[in-house]
Amino acid sequence: MEWVLIVIPMCLIMVIATITDIRRRMIYNWLTLPGIAYFLIVHAILHPGQWFTYMLGMLLLGGISLLMAIVSRGQLGGGDIKLLALVGAAVGWQAGIYALVFTYILACLVAIPIWIASKFSRKTGGSQALPMAPFIAGGTTALLLLSLG
Repeated sequence: MEWVLIVIPMCLIMVIATITDIRRRMIYNWLTLPGIAYFLIVHAILHPGQWFTYMLGMLLLGGISLLMAIVSRGQLGGGDIKLLALVGAAVGWQAGIYALVFTYILACLVAIPIWIASKFSRKTGGSQALPMAPFIAGGTTALLLLSLG
């Protein structure tokens, strides 16, 4: 029963965030902020003694993402930060760290070949940042699949 309250909403949010990030380069507040509240409320009801773990997950993943956005000079957007905070609220800080690692491994597996190809390309156009929501969704999905097995 618990997985229905966590996994299904998480999958729906990730699909919507991925679509909007790819199409419009936006992850909307109307998706992430109610999602964060939803997961914190669900965990407060299901795990009142462990609720702090999920609040810490939201703060830790959101904080790490904010720091990365500052260091990268805006390459990571506000929607990405809030989406990762949502992941922390949904899975807690310990699992959230794994989701974050999986997210960046997936992003590197795509970004590095693109970067290498651009170095050998004759085109001199500016580099375009990749939307992060697909990688956040992929990293979170990898975490969920590994936790089921």
